[in-house]
Amino acid sequence: MTYPLERKPGNNTKYQVEDAVMAAFSVFFTQSPSFLEHQRLMNSNKGKDNAESLFSIEAIPSDNQIRNLLDPVPATTIFLTFQKVYQWLESKGVLKKFLYLDGEILVALDGTEYFASKKINCPHCNCRNHRNGTTTYFHGCVTPVIVSPNQKQVINLEPEFIKKQDGHQKEDCENAAVKRWLNNNHQNKYGYPVTLLGDDLYSRQPICQLALKQGYNFIFVCLETSHKTLYEWLEFLERSGDVTTLEKKQWDGRKNLIYRYRYASRVPLRDGDSSLEANWCEVTVINEKTQKIIYKNNWITNHKITGDNVEEIVKAGRSRWKVENEGNNVLKNHGYNLEHNFGHGQNHLCEFLLSLNLLAFLFHTVLDLVNYTYQKVRELLATRTSFFNDIRTLLKFIWFKSWSEFFLFILTEYIPLTKGNSS
Repeated sequence: MTYPLERKPGNNTKYQVEDAVMAAFSVFFTQSPSFLEHQRLMNSNKGKDNAESLFSIEAIPSDNQIRNLLDPVPATTIFLTFQKVYQWLESKGVLKKFLYLDGEILVALDGTEYFASKKINCPHCNCRNHRNGTTTYFHGCVTPVIVSPNQKQVINLEPEFIKKQDGHQKEDCENAAVKRWLNNNHQNKYGYPVTLLGDDLYSRQPICQLALKQGYNFIFVCLETSHKTLYEWLEFLERSGDVTTLEKKQWDGRKNLIYRYRYASRVPLRDGDSSLEANWCEVTVINEKTQKIIYKNNWITNHKITGDNVEEIVKAGRSRWKVENEGNNVLKNHGYNLEHNFGHGQNHLCEFLLSLNLLAFLFHTVLDLVNYTYQKVRELLATRTSFFNDIRTLLKFIWFKSWSEFFLFILTEYIPLTKGNSS
């Protein structure tokens, strides 16, 4: 991997761009803003540090040096890492755990903001003008994430940035970013059939047509408020008996639930002869005892819907929420601090740091999927907060020659010690 070697005047040239990349990554991976500072102190006291042994950082740059070195480097430079992780998971058979809908991968798409400020900005910022005359500058991205109704983990792929495009004065948006992502990522790169999941923003004809052109299937939320023609057709089909309804009962451990499914085939997405036709389904979840509606939603899909598969299609559509709950929510509120301003820069810094944060999340997910020692440690240090608190404490005071030694130490010495003290 090579990086542009532009340096700002006065930047100490003894630091390599690779050191800056790994130094920034180490902060995200350990979820410790003070990690590098502690390792400098450890090195001065012991002549060795965890930054070198665990992250191969030859010389630890300062925060400002990291920002100066990384700002000229496009975030796409490290996107190959996401792809290599995916290929490794595929080669090890891990992705088979995620297959659904007759052997397909489900990729949920969702937009999220990760930077906002009324003062700090760069040429790539989008702008939000307020009535009081102020302006908010912000960055966002679309985060493609592999999900499955049968897996608690999610596997994030490289993001697509929502930012002002070079040579364009117009503000960027999630809709345009998704189209760029589709144009740049054909389904054949994944080695499996892929069904895309998305909210109501995605169930418009241009995105559906582009998804099909690029080899994807889709299951997108489809609300009545934004699809007038489609729901007028459904009313007509309902009167003619062409909307099928079926019900299933399910015990959730506390109460009986009624799942009422409705579906219809070949419904036009919009008015006009050129309209794309899609299949439509709906689920209404009802408390049998109280008859209260607990959940209701609607989707369109290019998958053929039958009485045998409507439940599976609905489960796939509902798993889209995992991109928010297991994905963006964890990144924002459970240690990764996605919306924190780690550094903005004037070129690519904001995007580069966001990508490193997503990579840290991805590597934690991979360890959780395949590494037995890591799995046992997470099981015993059940909450994410206690897990990373202990990581920060141990790496601050003890030198480890490898990650294997580190996790084995937690499992065989640290946890038994803490359990003994607590008893």
